[in-house]
Parts: sequence; structure tokens; C-alpha cells
Amino acid sequence: MTPRAPGRVLIIKPSALGDVVTALPVLRGLRRTFPEAHVSWLLSTSCAPLVAADPALDEVVPFDRRRLGRAWRSPAAARGLAGLLASLRRAEYDWVIDLQGLFRSGFFAWATRAPVRAGFASAREGAGLFYTHRCRTTGPHTIDRNVELMRSLGVEARRQDMTLIVPAAGRAAAEALRRREGLTGEFVVLVAPTRWPTKHYPPRHWRRVAAELARSRPVALLGTADDRELCEGIAAGADGVVDLAGRTDLPTMIGLIAGSSCVVCCDSAAQYIAQAVDVDVVTLIGPTRPERTGPLLRGRAIAADVPCRGCLRRRCRHITCMQTIAPEAVVATVEDLWVSRGPPCRSVTS
Repeated sequence: MTPRAPGRVLIIKPSALGDVVTALPVLRGLRRTFPEAHVSWLLSTSCAPLVAADPALDEVVPFDRRRLGRAWRSPAAARGLAGLLASLRRAEYDWVIDLQGLFRSGFFAWATRAPVRAGFASAREGAGLFYTHRCRTTGPHTIDRNVELMRSLGVEARRQDMTLIVPAAGRAAAEALRRREGLTGEFVVLVAPTRWPTKHYPPRHWRRVAAELARSRPVALLGTADDRELCEGIAAGADGVVDLAGRTDLPTMIGLIAGSSCVVCCDSAAQYIAQAVDVDVVTLIGPTRPERTGPLLRGRAIAADVPCRGCLRRRCRHITCMQTIAPEAVVATVEDLWVSRGPPCRSVTS
């Protein structure tokens, strides 16, 4: 049964960057269906810049995971956690949507005492015990599962709602950086870093991809300060490759991606950010599965052609899958996108 229309809604999806972007159809669907509702989002402080300026969102409820995670051994952190729980209860939410599906997020949903607490039937760590509404989804892709959950509640959500508002400050900072670094006209963004060791594309392959693409247009390497050594090695000795690792904050990174002609990355947040700002992406996939996390709105996935592809392991002794993706195949796919600008999404093997 469809629950009563809410006056106040809380989305729980604290992190990570890519997961927050794939949750945007939830926000857009809620705003479209309930234009007068007050919509809040429980969000990690590192991810907050993604949506802080979004007109569809009324409030960010900050979640400092690093600090509150010490609550069991730090009195100050324990007081902070207690304060967060108390504030969630005082907010008097009518609906809480838990997209994280873990014990912690389920507990936060329960702590609100909201009459409607919705989540996935497949939620882990017993999180489903905290819900009043459990949705069994059938779509393989994480975006489609989010859409299915909202439609089960009567919300008009759709996959095309994964659109990201580029912060004005980020767009301006990206423009200034482009001018300083000579990234004029069309340029390509390469995002080599990724959180899973098994998703890493070998640096020697990245070097060949960067050098070859730079023959036709500038290439910008993006990464955090922790990625400087990796990016320096990729850019070394290559004309037309600009190393920007550690020189951008999140809004500026979004602005650079939005101004690019194509993004090349592993299965990471960058592929979702690119699609959400309507930019083509070429995603290199080995241990994950294109049908679950690959490009859905636009771009191409290059999946390794090995028997163990899609194993979902975060650790592996050989990582054969990523090593077998040929740099020539990556370059050819990017060039094909430039020529054809379509079809919107497709998977190829290498």
C-alpha cells in the first residue's frame, strides 16, 4: 500500500561519492512528486559539496563518519553521536529512505521514529529489521534499484534524473584552472585512482593511453594529493598531458569534468559524475560488472575478457582482468565516441 504523502523526508546515503550521485534520482523524484515537502539528506562532510547547492534539496544533515566512528572510545564522539540521534528524532520526519542498507544506516532510520522507513529487502547486517517498508528490486543496476525503491512508494523517479548541478564556484575555478594550464577547446579527463586495489588499471597502460590521446587534444589527469605519485608517473615525459592531482577540490573537479569532452576512468565515482553532467565516459571494468555499475546513461564500458571477470573481489594476487585491457582498445573507444557520439551506452570487451 502506498503510504501517505510526506511533509518531511530524510534520505540516508552518507557516502561514497559515486553512490551519492547514483542516488540523485531519489532526490529528483521526491521533489517532482512532492514539490512542497521538506527534503533532507544525511550526508558525509566529504560528499556534501556534491548536492549542497542543489535547489531540490532543503537541508544537508552532516555526518562526520571519522569523528562519530570513535564514539565507542571517545566521550566527545559519543556525545556527538547522541546529539545527532536526538536531532534526527526532533526533526519529525514522515518518511526516511535508507539507500545505504547497512546496520548503521538502518539504526539511524529507526532512531527518527518516522512512520515510514523504507529500504531494500536485500539490505545487509540486519538493517531490514529497522524498516516499515522493504522493497524487493529486480533491476541489476544500482541506479535502477534506487528508482524501483522510490516507485514502490508511489514516487515518480526515473534513471534520467541522475543529473548533477555544477556549483557556480566550481565552474568558475575550473575555468580559471583551464586557462592557466592551457586546456583550451576540447580536452579529455583521465581519472586513474580508484578505491579498490583490484580496479586499478596498470600505470604503464595509463601512460600509453594518456600519451596517445594527447596527440589529438589536451589531457588532464585528476586525483587527490594522495594520488600525486601515480599521476606524476603517468604524465612524465608526455607532451599535452597536464597533471592536476592534488590541485582541485570536489566542486572544481566537477567543473573540469563538466567542461571536458570525455572522461576515461576505472569503475569509480568519476564515471557517474561524468554521466550526471552529460559528458561521455569510457569506464574500464574488471572485478565489477558492467550491468551493475557500468555506464547507464551515456558512454562505454570496456570489460576485461577473462573467465573471472566480475568476481567482485577487492583483493587479488594477479589482477589479470585489468592488465588485459589493451591501451589501444581504450584509445580506439574514446576516438569512436568522438566520431559517433553514440549509441549512448554500450559495453565492449578487451
